[in-house]
Amino acid sequence: MKIIDRIKKHIASYGRKYDWANMGSGIPFFEKMRCLECHFIHGVNTEHYVAMELYKKRHAEIRKYLNYRQNLKINRKMVQTAELNERRSIGNKLRFDEIYSKAGFVKRAFLGTENASIEEIAAFIQKHGEVFKKPIYLSGGTGIELLRWDEMNDERLAELKKENYVLEERIVQHHALSAVNASSVNSVRIVTILDRNHTTQIVGAVLRCGGNGSIADNLHSGGVAYPIDLKTGRIMCFGRDNETEKSYDTHPSSGALMMGMQVPNWDILLQEVRAAAQLSQNLIYLGWDIAITEEGVDFIEANFGHGVDAIQYDNVGKKELIRKMLEGTPCAF
Repeated sequence: MKIIDRIKKHIASYGRKYDWANMGSGIPFFEKMRCLECHFIHGVNTEHYVAMELYKKRHAEIRKYLNYRQNLKINRKMVQTAELNERRSIGNKLRFDEIYSKAGFVKRAFLGTENASIEEIAAFIQKHGEVFKKPIYLSGGTGIELLRWDEMNDERLAELKKENYVLEERIVQHHALSAVNASSVNSVRIVTILDRNHTTQIVGAVLRCGGNGSIADNLHSGGVAYPIDLKTGRIMCFGRDNETEKSYDTHPSSGALMMGMQVPNWDILLQEVRAAAQLSQNLIYLGWDIAITEEGVDFIEANFGHGVDAIQYDNVGKKELIRKMLEGTPCAF
């Protein structure tokens, strides 16, 4: 991409809900120019510059953060080492459910519409009352819809049969997380790495909470991510979104106090994610989305194209930690 086009594309990303006067120098023009400077020097995009509060940091500090270019490089190397079937075990939502349910990590019921009859689809939705419809390959919460049996008709059932979706029983989350935001399943995003000895290492984790009325907790759907202390499972920092420059010590819609909140079943989550990561041979750098239930945890999905921002919302750059964990692997950088 030509340098002028690259500058234009970057500047176009300024037109969101950011209040540049509340960042760094307090002078919007200068702050935008520094964001542009960091883009070229450190490989930082606008979303990361704002969400990770890099405007508060010197260049030496910013270098400690893994940036999106480095993250893409790691993921490209990883995907190149994996065969198609292994990539599909993560990138295909139905295949993920099939593999990880057999291993005991996916607890909810699910059904693929492509190979199911209309009668089977209808019976599945009727049995569970409410189910999530998810496109097999899309990410970022795109295309997810909550279906209710009392709203179904022959036309809608026929539409489900025509497309390739996975239908999933709605997860009943732990009451402590339902109190934060009841409209969405508020999940833990936790990033793991399989090191040179194929031992599961944990990079970082956040609790992602959906916005008011949203059925998704994704940051691209108005959600907020709160950094979690790996040792204790408690929320340790202000939450961040990726749409504004704001920080949140409470949940913006429910008002629930988040700072110091204990994530339920934390020890169970750590134990299960370490074991789940071992199912992959070559997909060694994954971001897991895990729901917390009254009984334990339920794995929603895994991502090999996960972002670098949320796990660095704790104001601790993870570049050298990730570099060390990847030493001696095909994804070393």
